[in-house]
Amino acid sequence: MSEGTKPLLSPYRWVILIIMWSAVFIGIAAQFQVAALAYKIIPDFKLTPGQYSMILTAPMLAGVCFSFAAGALADRFGVKKVVAVGFVFSIVGVFFRFAAHNFWEMFMLMFLAGISPGLLNANVSKLLGAWFPREQMGTAMGIYFSASGVGMSVALATSAFFPTTKSAFITAGLIMLVIWILWMAFIKPKPEGAPDLPVMPVTKYIGVAARSKNVWLVGLALMFFMGSSMVFSGFLPNALNKVHGMSPVTAGFMASIVTFGTIVGSILGPVMSDRIGKIKPFLAPVAVLGAIAGYSSWLVAQGADMVALLALLGIFSGICTPLLMAFPMLLPEIGPAYAGSAGGIIGTLQVVGAVFIPSFIIAPLAGQNYNMLFALGSLSFLMMGVVALFLPELGAKARAEAGPNSIEAI
Repeated sequence: MSEGTKPLLSPYRWVILIIMWSAVFIGIAAQFQVAALAYKIIPDFKLTPGQYSMILTAPMLAGVCFSFAAGALADRFGVKKVVAVGFVFSIVGVFFRFAAHNFWEMFMLMFLAGISPGLLNANVSKLLGAWFPREQMGTAMGIYFSASGVGMSVALATSAFFPTTKSAFITAGLIMLVIWILWMAFIKPKPEGAPDLPVMPVTKYIGVAARSKNVWLVGLALMFFMGSSMVFSGFLPNALNKVHGMSPVTAGFMASIVTFGTIVGSILGPVMSDRIGKIKPFLAPVAVLGAIAGYSSWLVAQGADMVALLALLGIFSGICTPLLMAFPMLLPEIGPAYAGSAGGIIGTLQVVGAVFIPSFIIAPLAGQNYNMLFALGSLSFLMMGVVALFLPELGAKARAEAGPNSIEAI
């Protein structure tokens, strides 16, 4: 980003961030109500492991279908309009899940529920980049992605306390409606006085983003990461209940430890990265440590060791996402003009991993063997670190040395 396009430091940027945070929070919380209530939903709908995984990851499938186009359309028409339309479909999906009678009805409603989070996730770098300067992007991303951890934690820890699945689903739908109203009333595309970006054909935005090798590498890294994340967050509550004999409430609480850890990691990771001025030294080592913590947490007996390992898994997971998702605005060949399209490509690959790796690779290979299930989930985490080795270093020190407009130096 050149100095001419540096965001103006408006205090209103925190209002933008809070509303974006809330939108992600309720989208993730609604999705992971299904994980916490799996002990009811699986027998009620007579679901196989593969069908359950498809329902849980159906919101991510919406991202597969729409992220690519959403990024390009946001570059052309603005993030606010694109995400606002998605909100309408998501409210319908979240609210009316209680009326589903079979697998396909629940699957379609969960698909609708994921449209607005998918569209926002594809454009998070673009909208935050319009309001936050480069030196604050890591922190802003960290706060934004903490919403995922909070949403999962709240859903896993509280859903079992609702008297019925209907009451849980309706509550989530009403909260999403309120946040949509806040989005329409308070989201602005950029600070007052900030220059407008040039308007180009949609194909131009997509073409520039698609030619960047680094955009595809970031997407591939997030694809493996999300495959691992969905295995642990989606299957762990039911596995702890069936294999370790925990009550649904206890199993949900234990799984929520991971997501509480992600909150810590998503805040501390960017802060530590900014402090040392580098990004890459975090990604590969964290992937190795996260894979070890994830598989070990399943093997140990219930107790303090399991709690500690689950917390570490969450912290290591939380460090990765904001650092990777900051790349579109940091890549010199992308910047603010093409960040939406780049985010659309990255978001598409990200949700491909979330949907297809657990549902069509890991779950069918593992079947009812939870040892293999979580081993493969840990391996997917490790693969994220392998891909991250091929990314350029875009930390603060590297950017300062390269200069604001030097692609070659990066």
